[in-house]
Amino acid sequence: MKHENRANVVVLIPAYEPPADFPEYVKTLIAEGFPEIIVVNDGSGIEYEAVFEAVRALGVSVIDHPENRGKGCAMRTGLSEYSRLYGGKRDGVVTVNSDGIDRIQDIKKAAELLAADVRKGKTRLILGARDLESPYLTKGSSRGNKFTSFIFKYLFGIKVTDPLAGLRGIPDGRVARSLSLLEKSYAYDISLLMSFKKDGYKEFQVPYGKPKPEAKVHYRPVYNTFLVYVTIFRKLMMFGAISILASIVDIFLFWVLTEHVLAASSFPIIKATVMARVVSATINYSLSRNIVFKSNESRRKSFPQFALLTAIQCGISALTVHFLEMLFDGAAVPIKIVIDTALFFAAYKIQDVFIFKVSEEELGD
Repeated sequence: MKHENRANVVVLIPAYEPPADFPEYVKTLIAEGFPEIIVVNDGSGIEYEAVFEAVRALGVSVIDHPENRGKGCAMRTGLSEYSRLYGGKRDGVVTVNSDGIDRIQDIKKAAELLAADVRKGKTRLILGARDLESPYLTKGSSRGNKFTSFIFKYLFGIKVTDPLAGLRGIPDGRVARSLSLLEKSYAYDISLLMSFKKDGYKEFQVPYGKPKPEAKVHYRPVYNTFLVYVTIFRKLMMFGAISILASIVDIFLFWVLTEHVLAASSFPIIKATVMARVVSATINYSLSRNIVFKSNESRRKSFPQFALLTAIQCGISALTVHFLEMLFDGAAVPIKIVIDTALFFAAYKIQDVFIFKVSEEELGD
């Protein structure tokens, strides 16, 4: 019997050691109007062959990984299959957890929101945000999600309540970009979330139900959380490494100029600050533009903005260090280190939001 795709989306289920009733869950999805389903068996092993064969018998596309590769790899495999079979023909993909915890009505809601966005020409990421106050969610998971949400809001300006939500709607026009993300583990979810910063997000709340006794938990708290936060802070860490390199150049030149070249001149600190900053800022601009932000924004536009920001930073640094050095005689270098560290975080935010734009290639358009 051929089922009609009433939702006009394809359901993608990355599955690793799913519960025995997984075929029944897939059967229910089909009956409820989701006949086009892609399941990725992420190396579940011989003991799960019968489960996936039962899913195949329902007419569902099942792709097997010979060994467990991680959620990110399973997602890319599934999205690649979607592109091959349905790209440009459907509203997009709704990703669903394999443990059966996602309710049919919530999956339908995600599909409806995705379809509504497509009609309006929007390309937002749809998120089924779990109730983080649920008694079935461990306190550690709840606190971890809330902290991650806090980081996203204040570091990237991304306001979502459940950054690791498994129920998501990815619009067809953004599947190609999603395929370009390289994370192999649960960090893929974070990378995907970050890639939608410009498109935006639409959240709707879903209950966090009682887990099935036979459902296995594959999220390793220490290992996966580490990878998640490496992904979150990767851009900032690269920015920091470049800033440290530029600062080393800046401080070294500052020391040489104040101690040996300009020691006998008037206002040596201010002069040395300006001269050292010109050299270090040139290094900083080039590396930040090409490595950190990967911007294709024209140099004619971004360089003057960067130069203005640098000049403001330079002025703040020079004047602050000058007056504090007068107050604390002979402590110019350590004072400068403290002041420039504070200015570092402000500079990152300003460059990320206002100066360096994400290139079209980076967006995957």
